[in-house]
Amino acid sequence: MLDYKEQDNWPDHLSQWQSPLELSALQATKRQQTAQVINFSTDYKFKTVVGKGNNLQYNGVGQTMIAGRTFEFQQLHFHFPAEHLVNGKTASMELHFVQQNAIGQLSVLAFLVETGTFNEQLAPFYQHFTLNENEETVFAERLNMRALTAGRTQKVYRYLGSLTTPPLLRGVEWWVFEEPLTVSPTQLETLRTDFASDNARRVQKVNERPIVRYQIQPER
Repeated sequence: MLDYKEQDNWPDHLSQWQSPLELSALQATKRQQTAQVINFSTDYKFKTVVGKGNNLQYNGVGQTMIAGRTFEFQQLHFHFPAEHLVNGKTASMELHFVQQNAIGQLSVLAFLVETGTFNEQLAPFYQHFTLNENEETVFAERLNMRALTAGRTQKVYRYLGSLTTPPLLRGVEWWVFEEPLTVSPTQLETLRTDFASDNARRVQKVNERPIVRYQIQPER
């Protein structure tokens, strides 16, 4: 199991453009447009869930158009608390929807999660999973991403970084949405109690890389 208390010993020499980052609307390059940069072509159909010791990995299939390019959904996992710091705030949780295109490029859609109203669509993901590390079980669920993210995709940050767990693979394209999803306090606690410690990597240095904040303003 990955030990987040030993982050200083993780190998990060592969690239100076690491993730996660602190993101700010005031500091990012602003780009306004009418067309969405992220479009969910299909629902995400999940097949299995795997225990990762301090995380769960929900494996599935689906298709996403990201800035005009086709990506295939691979898996969903989470971090307590959120890894990205957005406008000076750390959310309770962060969901990472990992995508890959035909040439192997990775892109991650990151949604912050805060407590609020009960989330029916995410309810199957927020339950007790009694899985040992590397144990896998069937998880036949379908997630309507358009409905889940409705009204929350108008403000999104884009930057190039890395995976946030070893081997900290570089060249990952990140899309971090500013508006959080919500789940009920009970939902969050149900999942949180299955994990003894936090599993978030510390914020990394920007190192002069470009960060773009898209704001989508549809035509009326």
